[in-house]
Amino acid sequence: MENHGKRHGGRPSTSRRAFLATSAAASLTAGVAGCMGGSGSGSSEPVTYISNNNSPQFQEMLTGFADQFEEERGIEVDIEFTEIGGDYGQRVSQLIQAGNPPDIINAEQFRIGAYATQDILRPVDDIIEAVEEEEEEVQDKFGFVYEGANRLVPAVSSVTNNWYRTDVYDELGLDAPTTWEREREAAQAIMEADNDLYGLGYTTSATVYGSYHAWCRLWGNGAQVATRDGDTVEVALDSGANRDRVREVLERAQQMVEYSPTATNWDWGEIYESYAGGTTATAVYSGGRPKTQSIGQDREWADTTKRVNNSYNSSNQNSSLGNSAATGYALLQGSDNPEGAKEFVQYMVTGDRLVEYARALRFHNIPIYESWYEPGSAYREGWDYLNENFEEETIQSEREALFSDNTQPFTAETEPANPYASPAFTSFQLGQMFYDVTEGGLGIDEAIDQAATTLRENTGME
Repeated sequence: MENHGKRHGGRPSTSRRAFLATSAAASLTAGVAGCMGGSGSGSSEPVTYISNNNSPQFQEMLTGFADQFEEERGIEVDIEFTEIGGDYGQRVSQLIQAGNPPDIINAEQFRIGAYATQDILRPVDDIIEAVEEEEEEVQDKFGFVYEGANRLVPAVSSVTNNWYRTDVYDELGLDAPTTWEREREAAQAIMEADNDLYGLGYTTSATVYGSYHAWCRLWGNGAQVATRDGDTVEVALDSGANRDRVREVLERAQQMVEYSPTATNWDWGEIYESYAGGTTATAVYSGGRPKTQSIGQDREWADTTKRVNNSYNSSNQNSSLGNSAATGYALLQGSDNPEGAKEFVQYMVTGDRLVEYARALRFHNIPIYESWYEPGSAYREGWDYLNENFEEETIQSEREALFSDNTQPFTAETEPANPYASPAFTSFQLGQMFYDVTEGGLGIDEAIDQAATTLRENTGME
């Protein structure tokens, strides 16, 4: 699937305050569900939950969970189903501004800071402690701490995967694309093989996936978007030696687009469809959709699709660094039934409910409990889809990557976590920077300076 549309280089001129407010309203657009055990919330008000998944399958499943919860706990749960895109963020923002916030919202780890910085999220440490008593310890990297308290109850996560077609790689005698050097060698060889395949999909777009792809590519060279000086989070793109590493990434981007379809407006759907549709042989993705879509479309290369970690520049690193992005639930300040909401969140992120939910995600977003990946666990036992389509090697490779210290959320560039990673991500300035140097006619240093300036003006970073 080749796209020729271009995003032209106009830049936002909104104020920092306006940008942050808009970002908070629109940024929390994917996640999971949750609950905390007890004997009742003590409130006659129903728990209100705004879901960002309105597919018939998920409506039926989540409504069933709510009905079970009410039968067991005597607490009613009122779920409003909205679309994962703009409708969701707009609805949450509308309810907050009307003084009627929902108890529970879906939340993505790398975007939750846009709400946290407005002080509208309740602490959820007590829920996490209860979850750990029922299941197992949750790694700190899957949460989000702001002002000393967790604001996210994680349930599942995804990890940076570089999916590739081993049938093509083996036929051409190519090594797996684990490093920049191997990735480029493979991409060039695949293009020269004249087999109607591009070597990879290399996105240079100001979109959600464009932001993700750009940040992962920066990490592949040890480059950072942000650093911290005490309480101040600073933009790092144009600073010192880090600027040199950013420059190297953009120089590499100018080379790699030669082996990719024109991808200047690609989002998530375009990259996995380019792979599943047989246009590209390699795809960097957060989660498993290049493989699961190939399975769903009954492609002959579905069985030969394997994963490796985010490719890295072996001239300055000896291992990969990739993103792990947890999704789950957040509780809003000022809602009517926070205690009931805590119970429902714990209920949803433990036991059979999370097993069912995670299975519905088709091994795209996967559970944050490491023991669940053992053969014979409740998560895996009898799950024909997984057993029939995924080799144990791929399952355990995904598990190893997810729980490795070499995969972290984008917020983890600073300690404490960077709450401004959210507006930095949703501003699309990183993807715009890649576009500017490959299609937009800007020099690399000019593109770095413009991206850094825009992030400073609009995100809360200095």
